[in-house]
Amino acid sequence: MTTNFLRWKCAAALGMLLWMTDASFSQSKSQPYEGVPGWAETQDKRMEWFKEARFGLFIHWGLYSAAGGSFEGKKYPQHYAEWIQTWGKIPSAQYAAVLKPKFTLRSFEPKSWARLAKKAGMKYMVLTSRHHEGFSLFNSQQPYALKNEVTGSANLSPKGRDLYQEIMDAFRQEGMKVGAYYSLLDWQHPDSYEAFQLNPNPDNHKPDHDRYKEYLYGQIKELAQNYGTLDMLWPDFSNKQHEGESWGTKHILTDLIKWQPNIIINNRFWNGLENKNGDIGTPEKYIPPTGLPGMYWEVSHTMNESYGYSAHDQNWKSFPKIMQLFVETVSKGGNFLLNVGPDGDGAIPAPAVQIMERIGDWMQVNKEAIYGTTASPFQALDWGYCTQKAGKLYLHIFDRPASGAIDLPIKNKVMAAYALAEPGSKLKVEIKEGRPVIPVDVFTIEKGPKVIVVEIQGKALVEESLTQTQADGRIVMNANNAKLQEGKGLKIIGAHTHDPNRPNAIGQWKDSRDRVYWDIKIQKPGKYKVLVNYLPHAKHQGKIMLSLFDQQLTHAFAAENGSTFKEVELGVVDAPQRAIGEPSIRVSLQATAIEGEALPEIATVTLIPVQE
Repeated sequence: MTTNFLRWKCAAALGMLLWMTDASFSQSKSQPYEGVPGWAETQDKRMEWFKEARFGLFIHWGLYSAAGGSFEGKKYPQHYAEWIQTWGKIPSAQYAAVLKPKFTLRSFEPKSWARLAKKAGMKYMVLTSRHHEGFSLFNSQQPYALKNEVTGSANLSPKGRDLYQEIMDAFRQEGMKVGAYYSLLDWQHPDSYEAFQLNPNPDNHKPDHDRYKEYLYGQIKELAQNYGTLDMLWPDFSNKQHEGESWGTKHILTDLIKWQPNIIINNRFWNGLENKNGDIGTPEKYIPPTGLPGMYWEVSHTMNESYGYSAHDQNWKSFPKIMQLFVETVSKGGNFLLNVGPDGDGAIPAPAVQIMERIGDWMQVNKEAIYGTTASPFQALDWGYCTQKAGKLYLHIFDRPASGAIDLPIKNKVMAAYALAEPGSKLKVEIKEGRPVIPVDVFTIEKGPKVIVVEIQGKALVEESLTQTQADGRIVMNANNAKLQEGKGLKIIGAHTHDPNRPNAIGQWKDSRDRVYWDIKIQKPGKYKVLVNYLPHAKHQGKIMLSLFDQQLTHAFAAENGSTFKEVELGVVDAPQRAIGEPSIRVSLQATAIEGEALPEIATVTLIPVQE
């Protein structure tokens, strides 16, 4: 390595002289945009298209795609196939020698990718220009990228081609905004923070992180200056040890806003997916329970489990599940960045194509309820979600209420209501107990949620929403529609990157003065079995009391190990006939004793009718 590496060091020397004026240190906190002028002042203008778009495509494609989740006959079941090099602890030279011949491009047609994205209703695209393995789709002119003794070259494009340019051009031609994902990690570069974790170091080279920061700066400069308009830079990722000035962020941001005055950056130059230091928060594979008020944000999610292509990852989400993730994100004020991982030949997996086409069919009819909308005015709705524009509420119905109608908790006068698929056919809206009641025809969720537009007079004036009876007679009181009283420590705890299927739950219940309640609407008298869904924990125990219909049920949670939510039956309550005539019934949950650190997290309280 020594000879060529020394040549590369000399070639980088001039750039390093310029770099030495910037401080090099890891920081835990910083001024917004590192205090660089031009960013905060222009944010609202730069974010205009992002707020309108609401829906984008994430493309994970790189040398890892040729592995497809397996390397030299060994299958790696981890759900992030783009991390296969580190799962297998594979040296970069071996990794490149095995996979470069398999990165064939036989089915690579970027124009077809772009047409598919446009058909799906996506307004922008973010492409992995380079991932953690250190190989780039663009033709970098940095000395290390051009020639090195670790992998030969860090550029992946065949001679005479630039894969990144071809993809960007294809999406721009379809009228879409384009963004570049760029990894701040590098598993092969001898001066990165990860240097020699996978590779041998026979010369005992000591990584020079200033030189690596100059490499990052040089490559970001190439992305910003050599490929036309760049609408978004999507760096990834930071941690407590390496963030902000660890990457030379101030130097990058000072020039980036000059090179691309309208560019958007995410928040991953800094630690934490929900940190506010950047233009957008970036929850990954989870939706914050209450959104991220006060900031722009975007959820990236996968159609199966992995971002990069994995031949053995066949855990594809159903179309209704994808739509639920999509609509829930937008209803909470975020954008939805849906990922696809083409294989090493450049082919998008058939199940992904089918999902995108089905989304496109739904968007063709219902796009008005997505583009340019703002967050729901309601805390939670047990039949689905809501988006809104001035004078319009868009009801995205996933579960048709048992009554066949939605009791909408608003005080506004309703001017008109209609299904977005049939705008000319007005629905008959009744007023009951001061609230509009919107009829909902039977529909199949396999075609996506039904969208009903409710035109109202003025801004939505929201009343407390009621938890409605479902079609099978159940009443499900979940964390989303719970009201938290006192709230000294109580909070809604949601899913996270490593457990995206985790339900939202009421957690951090440490004070017995805290209360939780739901207001429900009973459709049928009789006996109901009461179930509580909770998360066992070795240090969480205590006693609760549930009160409804002038009846009380108690339960004692024991300390127990567990990693998944489980159900326990509290008992049976009797809903009297008079409850049917009541506008609402209050269900109250309180702690009568808290032992250990807190009560277990509680996801749902469910009433199930008892068949007699």
